[in-house]
Amino acid sequence: MEQEKNSCWYAIRTFNCKEIKISNYLAEKGLPNFVPMTYSQRFIEGKEKPQKILVPVVHNYLFLQKTQPESVILQALQECPIPMSIIKDRDTNQFCEISDSEMAEFRLLCDPQFDSSIFVDSEEVEAKPGKEVIIIRGPFKGVSGKLYRVRNNYYFIKAFVGIGVMVRISRWYCQVKP
Repeated sequence: MEQEKNSCWYAIRTFNCKEIKISNYLAEKGLPNFVPMTYSQRFIEGKEKPQKILVPVVHNYLFLQKTQPESVILQALQECPIPMSIIKDRDTNQFCEISDSEMAEFRLLCDPQFDSSIFVDSEEVEAKPGKEVIIIRGPFKGVSGKLYRVRNNYYFIKAFVGIGVMVRISRWYCQVKP
């Protein structure tokens, strides 16, 4: 399905680690969604060595692209037999909308092939001090966030609805925002 230029995304909170089942349900309904995944070493029954399999990065979160009117999306979510809720803004009580450009940055940072990402709560990201920067080199060129120093290592931090992503990066790849 072709993505619209001005589309947005909703963050959905699930319960009891059912994000994959809800993702499959939404895909059946024709609603594009995204579950952040990473590779993990797990023992599979019948195998002697651990296998590398894709697992959700943060349980109980998935993202739904708004490609249809809100009423159609809400109807599809209400018909789902698995409990879930769309995350709302605390001040306005409206659904939190994530812009398409922010979601593209988040999906880039969540690439399962890049295994140096650390995922934390967005409150933890907000609590960490750091300078606002934009990455000017490398695979994350153009992404903006905070640069945070721990001992002699630098981490690029980007916060989204409920989730924060930390990536170890050279400080020379970043430029302080004016």
